[in-house]
Amino acid sequence: MKWNYLMSKIFKKPTPEKPDPKEYTTTVGIGSVVPVQIEAYFFALNNYLDESAKVLDVGFGLGYGLNILSIKAREAYGVDVDKKTYEYCQQTLVGRNPRLVELNLYDGYHLNYPDNFFNIVTCVDVIEHVVDYSALIEEMVRVSKKGVFISTPNKLPENTNPDGTPKNYWHLREWSFDELAFILSRYQVEWNFINGCWDGPFTISKKVQNNTMALVPFIKK
Repeated sequence: MKWNYLMSKIFKKPTPEKPDPKEYTTTVGIGSVVPVQIEAYFFALNNYLDESAKVLDVGFGLGYGLNILSIKAREAYGVDVDKKTYEYCQQTLVGRNPRLVELNLYDGYHLNYPDNFFNIVTCVDVIEHVVDYSALIEEMVRVSKKGVFISTPNKLPENTNPDGTPKNYWHLREWSFDELAFILSRYQVEWNFINGCWDGPFTISKKVQNNTMALVPFIKK
């Protein structure tokens, strides 16, 4: 029942206009996880973090990414625009995860931290929801010392409407590899791709595959 409800919220009947991102809340997914997101967080953990790392997760959602990153990171921070999610994670994460320093609400663009404050910034399944994604990326780069880890859905035919818009109601857009590579061409990027089906198992590749689910660029500083 919970799964059917979640899918009904994600794949709603198409409407002429895209939704206001401020209406979105990940609390509709309480009790569920997105397997490719878990894979992305573990990939970030194993490839870009060390035991001394201070990490910021932008758009922490239900918080399981913060818990994964905290396996290795010395300090974990999280920001999200979603007040309901923030309040939920204040109850479920704060005081339980000893490496979680703080959670904050933010406006979706401006990160209230100094330049180079974090070793790594992670941003998993977020930029497809953001109107001015370029501004957010630039801000994440600013506050990171080593770089920014991004994971975002690959634009697949089965998930795309005839007019090119995503079938996922809450995604303002999705990108193919070529499209996202063009957007990030001003940065030095290390590319990886998560391949598989919805519930895994997953493989990681250096080139996009027919079954690539997520584009995973790491923006180096």
